[in-house]
Amino acid sequence: MQAEKPGYYLQHLDMQVTKIKVRNANGLHLRTAARVVGFAKKCKSKISLCYKCRFADSCSVLDLLSLGAPRDSQISVIAQGQDEKEVIDKIEEVFSGGSGI
Repeated sequence: MQAEKPGYYLQHLDMQVTKIKVRNANGLHLRTAARVVGFAKKCKSKISLCYKCRFADSCSVLDLLSLGAPRDSQISVIAQGQDEKEVIDKIEEVFSGGSGI
């Protein structure tokens, strides 16, 4: 039996998954985490972030900071719900330094 690739099961569920690069010199820091949490609490979709097989609830600043994602790391954003595509776009904008939220 062949081993499954990481993320194999996620891609078959009804959700949007994308990877985002952390560009800030300080990695995923408090200001960015607070902006993500502020947005996540307003949206209808359930959002999680994943870094190195650790998942974080997007409604918790402490969860997001505990990921410990440094500069130039890749974070997976997983959104499931009515507005999942818009959620992914807005979170990408936050990480790229935009002011979409």
